[in-house]
Amino acid sequence: MNMLSSNGGVASTIIKEENRRNVLKCIYNLRRCTQPLVSQNLELSRPTVTQLLNDLTKEGHVLKQGHAESTGGRKANMYLFNSSKKVAIGLELLADRYELIAIDLYGDMLKYEKKNKTFSHTDTYYDTVSDSVNRFIHGLELAPETILGVGIALQALISSDGKSVVYGKILGCTGLEITAFTERIPYRCIFNHDAESLANIELWKDPTVHNAIFFNVRDNLSGAVIIDGDFIRGGELKSGVFEHMTMIPDGLSCYCGKKGCVNTYCSLSALLKQDEDIDLFFQELRAGKESYKKRWEKYLRHLAMIIDNLHMFISSDVILGGTLSKYLIEEDTEKIKNMINKRSAFPSHERYIKISCGAAYPLCHGAAIPLLNEYLKKIMR
Repeated sequence: MNMLSSNGGVASTIIKEENRRNVLKCIYNLRRCTQPLVSQNLELSRPTVTQLLNDLTKEGHVLKQGHAESTGGRKANMYLFNSSKKVAIGLELLADRYELIAIDLYGDMLKYEKKNKTFSHTDTYYDTVSDSVNRFIHGLELAPETILGVGIALQALISSDGKSVVYGKILGCTGLEITAFTERIPYRCIFNHDAESLANIELWKDPTVHNAIFFNVRDNLSGAVIIDGDFIRGGELKSGVFEHMTMIPDGLSCYCGKKGCVNTYCSLSALLKQDEDIDLFFQELRAGKESYKKRWEKYLRHLAMIIDNLHMFISSDVILGGTLSKYLIEEDTEKIKNMINKRSAFPSHERYIKISCGAAYPLCHGAAIPLLNEYLKKIMR
């Protein structure tokens, strides 16, 4: 009898916890709702939902704010998900600057800063950046327990635990340990590969993305491979370093030490002349200037070549992101697709080449998203 009673108590606790998570998830998805609407959506009794809403309100996950429009009787209380209960910080380190962002649990930006500072693999540099992060967080005027941590994005290959840089030739930071920041910043810190950080924004803004090859096209090219809504996890969080596949044997020299890498033909450095302004390039291109059209056609042919090769291996969407995505138009993706179909053994009529929806967001935004995902999964999934 006691065993049955015990088992019944365990089952009741499990059901209550599941209902609690579902109620919280419902409010999160709807953003604003009433108790009757939650009951209706989840097919739970009103007393059950009322009790759970009271519990969630006391815990600070939910806020009670105002009333719904009257339908003839007593006005129902309006409940909101407390998106500011936790805040994540994103930091991107670049050769000539660093960028900081704070985002709430909906991924909405609360604050953003950009600081010009030449990267240096030195204690002085990490002192400066860490002090800036601490002042940035202090300026949010939030309780320390509100901060989930700091996601740090950089152009480098990261160890599987997110705690060290195993290859950072672009910035010259190979061997950098996360302790360079955790010793200076009183919050959890994790490293993120830059391409994955940018792809995080894509996955956050477009939940329909399941399988995709993601291109982060900036001065240098980096990439990520997404399967079932997450990154392929190699031993060093590579997620597909296809930018260093050989495109042209004995071709142009790459910073990695090889020759003919995809990076040397498909990055913005391959498209633009030294010190050339990208805005000006695309102004002249869209104006129809012939010399710019020729350079663009040559660049797109190389891009089509690597997309075709990758698509042969993984038949999925191809998302073009990074700085380049801000300038792309649908005519460009159609041109790439036609180039691929002319050279491919298996031409496709599907619209699998897409322009990133994250072009308007700084990459540091994506560095903070894993901290949100981890927390939301803990409380709702």
